[in-house]
Amino acid sequence: MKNLSVILLIFSVFICAGCMREEGCLDTAASNFAPGADTDCAADCCEYPKIDLRFFTDIDTDSFYNDTGTMRFRVDDVRFFVSDVQLIQADAALTGVRNTVTLQPSGELVEDNYTIADLNSFSYEIGDVADYGDFVGIRFNVGLDAAANAANPNQMPTGHALGVQEDTMHISAEEGYAFQKIDLRLIAAADTSSQTFNVLGNDKLSTISLTDSFSIQKSFGIQIQMNVDYLSLFEGIDFEADNDNLIIEKIVDNTPGIFSIQ
Repeated sequence: MKNLSVILLIFSVFICAGCMREEGCLDTAASNFAPGADTDCAADCCEYPKIDLRFFTDIDTDSFYNDTGTMRFRVDDVRFFVSDVQLIQADAALTGVRNTVTLQPSGELVEDNYTIADLNSFSYEIGDVADYGDFVGIRFNVGLDAAANAANPNQMPTGHALGVQEDTMHISAEEGYAFQKIDLRLIAAADTSSQTFNVLGNDKLSTISLTDSFSIQKSFGIQIQMNVDYLSLFEGIDFEADNDNLIIEKIVDNTPGIFSIQ
């Protein structure tokens, strides 16, 4: 009976050893790739370097500035969509993010690299970078492409940039989202007024391309720091003489020039 007990004990240890399988990330592109793992964690535990955009500005929201006419203005707030963030390789190939989101109600699956930038914060995590290596620049949109602009915020995930927001950028189902939302205080003589300019329409999409050299490795993400010259948005604008449509056209024309890499 003693020998039988020993045999059973050895057999039990052998069986348990076979059951103790290590779970880990088996994606070779992940920063926590675990080649010794026996079972895959189904990407739930995989970690990837992230793209982080940081916007810096020296605009003073307590100061008034002069337009090209006789009016003075103060910038109370600027909010704008950042989308389709892509890193540019030397051969002009583009690298985006791994994250995806389904646009509703169309059901289209796209890269999930949407965020809303404003004057009150400066750092925005875009998503998990899709590739590694050397890059020569970055490209992104201020605004949304036609597919995203047709999304219904009530059907998008909670907390998503295209979802329901407390200070919403969604105007209506017909007009879509405001690509830029600009709150100004205008002074003409003794008259002071507040005005909001909403940049709307698929033709108002601005694509920004900036040149810089940087590398991304598996263990490190990338922080891209940019200066935003908000005052340049209003270059050539006469708030008293120009109508709202012309002001918005000038803002759109000025948008690509307000960004530069630090």
